[in-house]
Amino acid sequence: MLISFKWLKELLPNLKATPASLEKRLSAAGIEVEGVVYQKETLAGVLVGEVRSVEPHPNADKLKVTAVWDGAELHTVVCGAPNVQSGQRVAFAPVGVKLPNGVVLESRALRGVTSSGMICSEAELGISGANEGILILKPRSKPGRALSEVLELDDVFFELSITPNRPDLLSHFGLAREIAALYQLPAPKVSARVREASKAASDHAKVEIKDTKLCPKYVARVISGVRVGPSAPWIQRRLKNLGIRSISNVVDATNLVLLELGHPLHAFDLAKLRGARIVVRTPAEGEQMRTLDGQVRHLASDDLVIADAEGPVALAGIMGGSESEVSEDTQTILLESAFFQPGSVRRTSKRHGLHTEASHRFERGADIAMAEHAVDRCAALIVELAGGYVLKGRLAAGRRDKASSPVGVRPERASRLIGRPIAREEARSTLMALGLKPVRKPAEKKAKTKGKAKKKHLGGSSTVSWSDALFFDVPTYRMDLVREEDLIEEIARVAGYDTIPTVMPSLSSGGLLAANVRVSADRRARQAMVEAGFFEAISLAFSARSQVEALGLSADAAVVIANPLGEETQLMRLSLLPALLKAVRTNQDNLPSVTDLRLFEVGKAFLWDDPKSELPLERTRLTWVMRGLRSPPGWGTSKDMTDIFDLKAVVERVVDAFRIRGHVFRPDDTPWLHPTSATRIEHEGAVLGVFGEAHPDVLAKFGIEGSPVFTADLDLDALDARRGALAKFGGLPKFPPAQRDLSFFVRKEVTSEAVLNAVRGADSTMLESVDLFDVYEGRGVPEGQKSLAVSLVFRVPDRTLTDREVDEAQEVVVAAVRALGAQLRANPS
Repeated sequence: MLISFKWLKELLPNLKATPASLEKRLSAAGIEVEGVVYQKETLAGVLVGEVRSVEPHPNADKLKVTAVWDGAELHTVVCGAPNVQSGQRVAFAPVGVKLPNGVVLESRALRGVTSSGMICSEAELGISGANEGILILKPRSKPGRALSEVLELDDVFFELSITPNRPDLLSHFGLAREIAALYQLPAPKVSARVREASKAASDHAKVEIKDTKLCPKYVARVISGVRVGPSAPWIQRRLKNLGIRSISNVVDATNLVLLELGHPLHAFDLAKLRGARIVVRTPAEGEQMRTLDGQVRHLASDDLVIADAEGPVALAGIMGGSESEVSEDTQTILLESAFFQPGSVRRTSKRHGLHTEASHRFERGADIAMAEHAVDRCAALIVELAGGYVLKGRLAAGRRDKASSPVGVRPERASRLIGRPIAREEARSTLMALGLKPVRKPAEKKAKTKGKAKKKHLGGSSTVSWSDALFFDVPTYRMDLVREEDLIEEIARVAGYDTIPTVMPSLSSGGLLAANVRVSADRRARQAMVEAGFFEAISLAFSARSQVEALGLSADAAVVIANPLGEETQLMRLSLLPALLKAVRTNQDNLPSVTDLRLFEVGKAFLWDDPKSELPLERTRLTWVMRGLRSPPGWGTSKDMTDIFDLKAVVERVVDAFRIRGHVFRPDDTPWLHPTSATRIEHEGAVLGVFGEAHPDVLAKFGIEGSPVFTADLDLDALDARRGALAKFGGLPKFPPAQRDLSFFVRKEVTSEAVLNAVRGADSTMLESVDLFDVYEGRGVPEGQKSLAVSLVFRVPDRTLTDREVDEAQEVVVAAVRALGAQLRANPS
């Protein structure tokens, strides 16, 4: 957003800051300044030139050879503009001048004629987008004068990046109000004094709101006797400098007030409003309208429109309609100023692909209390520019502005969070300068929540007393201030973030460590997946009903979107798997030669876990898919394909990253997994996730062909809740280990996990670790059984174990495994 420094100075006549110092102060207050443009510097070297002669170019039909006098010498300039004529005063850029687009002019031959300089258009000078011809100046402009002086282009413009929570800064008045607080200046004021005629506006038009939820307030003024025509030069210049094209004195007045006060307005030709009435409503089925850009808009049932007695005449808060626009024949105007619900404007704007200056402000939340002031200011300006008179009274509909609940702040709490002492008076004066009004401490109320009464919290830490707290009513233009921390942030911001001393936080190392451990859950999962060779995917948190049903799940448990943008966004996702399978299909279709794929995603899944709950259950999931070769192609790698054991290895890697021990694997019946491989991972009775080969029927529904896809879906919240203790670092072992390899015959239905858990659970203090290194079925193995080989490591910290001690410890392990019906084989080594 562009802000004029001159305009700010008009609103704040006592402001002594230079543009450079103001830029630093705004940045220190958290208002991002993306750039500062010194208008005079961008036009440095550009002069007023007089066209002395115009001749046809000897070698080009569309070019002309001109002679331009710059007050000191005559220059030959080749020009292609159709409107160049002898005797004109023009904007002339001599050789060596750097134009706003970065081009440095040089003397060069154009079709055989040397051109020394350029006669410029408004677009080439960066004044506006007009590029139809050269800029023609007033005939009395003196050749040789600086163009910036002649056009009074000596302003400085700040390009600001305003965050969505600060719509109050989307105007010169709003920013001036902020600057006044930063520099402790009187608050700016904009006059809105209207002289009313004796005729009543209510006798000429009516206003009605049928949906007060989407439009809580609508006010209007009626102005009669206007003469529509070009605006005064100062308004045209001001709008042009800020990137807005001048249209007419009436329309320009609405745009000027938009830039000044930040409140969008719209002018209707009252004679074109059928029935002389305004109705704010949602469209009937099949209704359509033509907007000012000439496009026919087919309206949806939840669009909000401004209608007359017969049909829509404007998209509320976005753009007016062509049938009611102000024209040269307009004599009576109905001037609209309203407040539209931000979400409604945002949906309609996105649906119709219309983003305007008005919708940009309404989407973020305009100031509902500014509606009356803005319409009066604009009405007075229209009378000044276009003549006419304002009829008596405003047309109004809707509700009164609601008072916000007081917000409290404790100076002691502010001191702790900011990091320096904050006196009670500093907090009070700072917040008052921002427009907050001090009030008495509100009485504590009781709020019922699910049948239980509990005290209404005022926010903040309960360790600091509220006895010394200050309480404020928040103005309607600062609805982002809802809790104590918001007010503390304002105190720090106005003081300047650069004034906050750098100090170490007063937390114990244990507290810091615990915080870091907690926030690193999803990062820990991502790191494990990246280390396993996976690429992260990021998808929308929505899903189509057909995708949910393709997994064999019921869509009844899903959270339904009230206003979906399409079939793909009907539900909040129950699983992250559909998006990953879509990615597999996309890669299959677009990169058929790439058959190896490893993708994962970390994100929220949503479901109605309890029908009595007011909110759905949200769980953070880690889901991945893998297919193709086990290892990337290379001279030292095999061409073995990924299988269920590769998938299980990745599951083990993730579980190990959370330092979880004692987990077990169980057969599962998850519908989207192949029944022969569907596996559930549990820890102390809690399900941590499922994994296995994706069911071929599921892959077919997603259009996936070729090699099988292996997938896992883990509950990160459950993993994080069972995170093991931090590793403790000890010294290196002083004594060597004793290793024994044992092989057992066990029944096929006995899992390897059961054998490993039996070994780990053996009553032996000497056992340091156990690993499974072989599974075999075939010749030499009794029917109905399999062979499992494990490697045991024995060690104690204070001595070298004797063979007898190791033999005794081994017997304890063998006895534990035999309890599963296992039979010890001969030593495999």
